[in-house]
Amino acid sequence: MLIDVDFIPGGLIVLDTANKVTAVNQSLCDWLGREKADLQGHSPERWMTTASRMYYLGHVLPSLRLHGHAEEVFLSLTNANGEVLPVILSASVCSPNSEGYQLLLLPMQRRNLIEEQLQQARKHAEKAVAEKDRALQDLKALTSELELGHQELAILNQQLEQLATQDALTGLDNRRVYDREMAVQFSLFQRAKHPFALIVGDIDYFKTINDSFGHDAGDQVLKEISQQLSVNKRELDTLARIGGEEFALILPNTTAEHAFLVAERKRKEIEQFVGQYGTVTLSFGVAEVRSEDTERTLYERADQALYKAKKAGKNQVCVG
Repeated sequence: MLIDVDFIPGGLIVLDTANKVTAVNQSLCDWLGREKADLQGHSPERWMTTASRMYYLGHVLPSLRLHGHAEEVFLSLTNANGEVLPVILSASVCSPNSEGYQLLLLPMQRRNLIEEQLQQARKHAEKAVAEKDRALQDLKALTSELELGHQELAILNQQLEQLATQDALTGLDNRRVYDREMAVQFSLFQRAKHPFALIVGDIDYFKTINDSFGHDAGDQVLKEISQQLSVNKRELDTLARIGGEEFALILPNTTAEHAFLVAERKRKEIEQFVGQYGTVTLSFGVAEVRSEDTERTLYERADQALYKAKKAGKNQVCVG
């Protein structure tokens, strides 16, 4: 089947060896808005822009004559209205047995459209990368804020834990910790018969201190006594302030005899300590857990022993 070259989707020019047009197809004529008779017999650079004309004469035509071909050269033609038509030119000799050259010109409108689309795609890709980078930066910033928030939350939780478990004035454990530790020790005693003892201590003549020197003095004495009671305390022991001037010391794995020695040592240390408001003494009551005890009855026995020490003249240790 013969192909009608007049209407192929490209311009076709046939040149002789002197660079004169011997034939053109109709597609080229339609692009340029000229008749075939106006094109034939002339050199093709006549319908090129100045820059393309110089490039054609200086590079394309010499390459054709020297090598027999020129591949994908970008040129610009002008139509009858003076409009510029960008094209891609590929050229070669007509055939081994004939003289002259054939030039195929393809319009670049499609190429320009593709390039524009590629440019748009590249811009979109660059924008997406930039947005991704910004998102990553925002994520990093958010992660840092979140980590900082976690740290602040941990500090707040620690502070809340201290507020919930620490006596604000003395820094000792508070009644909540005392109750919790008592429950733990009773559980161990009931399951494994681990003994433990409770020491209850109360400052002697504390009301006299407040009446004589004021409540600030009483607070200072409470702080000093708390520090003295904390000296040489075992890590597993619990020392808590459970009332105004009353303290409790829970001693795991301890019998009444050993608890008495601990209380007596504390009594002597405090008796020998001279604080800001002179010498202060404590009375102590000691009780070891029994099989029939509850948390309440154990405390009551220690408190009764404390009352006995107070009644006997204070600054003493009694066992209940």
